[in-house]
Amino acid sequence: MENRAHNIEPLEKRIKRFQDGHPIEIIETLLNSIANFFNNEIRITTEGNNYQTSLLFLGIHAVALTIAEGFFNKKGPEGYRLFLEKFVDGKTTDTKFSLIAEPIHNWRNILAHQWLGIGGYDIGYDYKLKSGWEKREDTIFINPKIYCEHYLNAFGQNGRLWDYQDMFTEEELYQIKDRLLNKFLSR
Repeated sequence: MENRAHNIEPLEKRIKRFQDGHPIEIIETLLNSIANFFNNEIRITTEGNNYQTSLLFLGIHAVALTIAEGFFNKKGPEGYRLFLEKFVDGKTTDTKFSLIAEPIHNWRNILAHQWLGIGGYDIGYDYKLKSGWEKREDTIFINPKIYCEHYLNAFGQNGRLWDYQDMFTEEELYQIKDRLLNKFLSR
């Protein structure tokens, strides 16, 4: 499998397109790149019986914070919660993952930065759980398949992410463009 999300057009051409184009250029390049490349890897974390649950949480979180910072200028737990509310949450309480955003965010930080931590006692996985999540005593159990489905649906054909233009004024779209372009050029 070849996965070249970052090298499908010459760098100079991409920079010029981002700088000279309407905000849609960089916004939709970001969303399409995540949808067509990164999400292919996230999707397989819950397929079959060889679950890659830690990678699922790390990957979804990376996307959530990228979009929250780019779109809303929000970072950390606040940005993660906002991403979930705007794009991932379902209609029922057990699929409103924003309600448990803080423990998921803390868990992701443990996975990414220390591996062992008391926050690991707050989160459990249950792939047989009929709901998206539930609290059992002091532990929140999440069905990673349902969490992943809701996340991937945000990028689907009728996904809420594609309605971003309805959320922002033209001036705000240019602010998003500036944030995304500055990040792109800084690394």
